[in-house]
Amino acid sequence: MVRSLFLFDMTFWLYLAALTLYVAYLFARRPAMALAPAGHPSEDFEERDGAWATQLGQVATLVTIFGWLVNTGALLTRAFERLEHSGTFAPWSNQFEAMAYVSWAIILGYVLLEVRYKIKAIGAFVVGIGFIAMGAASLLPYRYQTAEPLVPALNSYWIYIHVSVTLTSYAAFAMAGGLGLMYLFKERAELRGSQSRFYAAFPELETIDELGYKAIMIGFPLLAFGIILGAMWANYAWGGYWSWDPKETWSLIVWLIYGAYIHARMTRGWEGRRAAIYAVFGFLMVIFCFWGVNFLLSGLHAYA
Repeated sequence: MVRSLFLFDMTFWLYLAALTLYVAYLFARRPAMALAPAGHPSEDFEERDGAWATQLGQVATLVTIFGWLVNTGALLTRAFERLEHSGTFAPWSNQFEAMAYVSWAIILGYVLLEVRYKIKAIGAFVVGIGFIAMGAASLLPYRYQTAEPLVPALNSYWIYIHVSVTLTSYAAFAMAGGLGLMYLFKERAELRGSQSRFYAAFPELETIDELGYKAIMIGFPLLAFGIILGAMWANYAWGGYWSWDPKETWSLIVWLIYGAYIHARMTRGWEGRRAAIYAVFGFLMVIFCFWGVNFLLSGLHAYA
């Protein structure tokens, strides 16, 4: 356990360093005259940044990628440790490991987003959420961080697909929540007529809104698939597809919340501020489903 815990600890500090660099990048960057809309990456972002900001942004990206690689190594090390102790090669079998995996998925999503759209400013919010997830995991008592064997009913191949798919959907919703916060900060600054280069470095509101919507459109079907897989696993383990366990119930509530968001956006034209507030609200519900249910409500999912 010592090897994986050391790597998880390294991941925490590397994500903190990356977050600090992205925030410094925002303060150092020159306000851009125009930013690329979502789906149309611009090749001029670095040219407008200035040498100092460009270097900060490049270092922030490198530290983020290195942190993600260390996070990957930590998860793989934990997987082999689990295989050694309990015969389960699944590094997301308790709350600590699940948080570390969500952090991994958030950072991976951000790196792919930065490669696609060349917008580093988003890192201050999305990498920040990945860092908070890793930090929250590190605050758990030691007994939650060790790789204890699972009960026989849960030690099956279903843990590889159901849990990974569901946690990946949470990561997508976390990205959308971070983008929603970014939108609200940017809009508030514009309404106040702020000339701060910190806010001026943000992408256009339309870009932030569109990227948040895309993140939800990735997370929504993944969560649906995760719920279906969970029902199949429940039938295999306990002989019933649905038992209204608190985690099952809250997963369904979260899915309905995001389903309502997509419906409102497609039929009512929900965009901008309302969509951003809803994305933040949805993410808060995800946090309760993922974290609060485990500690406040007892059920079959109390192990994770």
